[in-house]
Amino acid sequence: MTSLPPFPAWRDVAERARSYLASREALMLLDVWLSFATGDQPPDRSALKPETMAPLLADLWLMDYEPDTRRLRYRLEGENIRARYDRSLVGRYLDETLSPAARDYVLRYFLACVERPAICIAIGRLYHEWEKPGYGDRLLLPLLDSHGNAEGLLGITICKQMFASQAQAKVRAKRITCILPLDGSEPSEVDG
Repeated sequence: MTSLPPFPAWRDVAERARSYLASREALMLLDVWLSFATGDQPPDRSALKPETMAPLLADLWLMDYEPDTRRLRYRLEGENIRARYDRSLVGRYLDETLSPAARDYVLRYFLACVERPAICIAIGRLYHEWEKPGYGDRLLLPLLDSHGNAEGLLGITICKQMFASQAQAKVRAKRITCILPLDGSEPSEVDG
C-alpha cells in the first residue's frame, strides 16, 4: 500500500465545505470529524468516538475501503439509513446496493472520497433512481491511517423531503455533487 503525502491545506478544504452544506446535521458531522484529526491529515477510523456523534447516529454510515478490489463495504448504518432499504447494509458492498442506473455516478464520488482523498457532498435530489426520490444533502468524509492510506469513509445522508415520483423530483429538485480534494486542488462536480 502506498502512503499518500500529508495534506497541509486539508483543514482549509474542510472549512470551504461548510458553504455547500444545508443541514445542521451535516455541519455537525463536519465539526466532529475535524475534532478527531491531528496533524497534517484527517482522522483515522480508530479516532472516531461514537459518543460524540450520538445526535447524528441515526443518519450516519461508515464504510471500509478495500484497496486491492477498490470496493467499499458498509461497516455501520444508522436506523434512518437502514429504514430506506429492504435489509441491512452492514457487511454489503456499496456496488451491490446500487441500481445499474446509479452505479457509475455514485461510485465515482464515493471512490474519490477515499482514493484522492476528498470531501464529497451531494446536494438536492438524493436516491434519484428510486421510485420516490428524496431531497437533502449527503456528506462523505475520508478516513486515513497514520501513513495517509485510505481506510474508508464516514458519511451522513439527511433527507428532508421525499418526492411522490421520479418525475416530480426531476422537475422540482436539481442535484449537485461536489468533490473537494484535500490537497487543495480545484473542486469538481460529478455529472448526474
